[in-house]
Amino acid sequence: MSRGVQQISHKGDDSAVDAVPENGRKLARRRALATLLVAIVVGTTGYLAWAAEDKSDQVRRRNEAVDVAERAAVAILRYDHARLAQDVEAATAFMTPGFAEEYREYAKSTVNPLATKYRAVLTTEMVASGIERIDGDEATVLLYVNQTTRSSRLVAPRVDSSAVEMRLSWTDGVWLVAGIEPI
Repeated sequence: MSRGVQQISHKGDDSAVDAVPENGRKLARRRALATLLVAIVVGTTGYLAWAAEDKSDQVRRRNEAVDVAERAAVAILRYDHARLAQDVEAATAFMTPGFAEEYREYAKSTVNPLATKYRAVLTTEMVASGIERIDGDEATVLLYVNQTTRSSRLVAPRVDSSAVEMRLSWTDGVWLVAGIEPI
């Protein structure tokens, strides 16, 4: 028998058949192991790329939620007696249809009469903001603002600092304001 070759005998058959050389089996095992390692590396790389993209998408959505909340807060928390209708429309552009309707009613019944009577102007400046939570298509953002009020009832402008919690809803690919509450 030559070196590296084994003989196998089959049941019921006394003739010896040369089997695969020992070196050939080692080579086959190495190829199988190499193929398995390549599959593991490719699979792991694919998973990591997917996970990184998913994390990147989460970060992007969080950033978008905060950006929309900040811009919306400035629009929603301000008004000028001389252009109330335009201010309400600018504010409702950031809102879900249901919240926009609530806001219009509030502006009509409360803000308009008082702002007109006292020639009030309220401006809002963002101080700080941060995401409180984000869960699927819902987000809550905390906002800290300074509001300056000017009116015929005040001798000088008054600055108030306040915090609000804004609820956002992911609607048709954008964040819309679904509610806002003072804290």
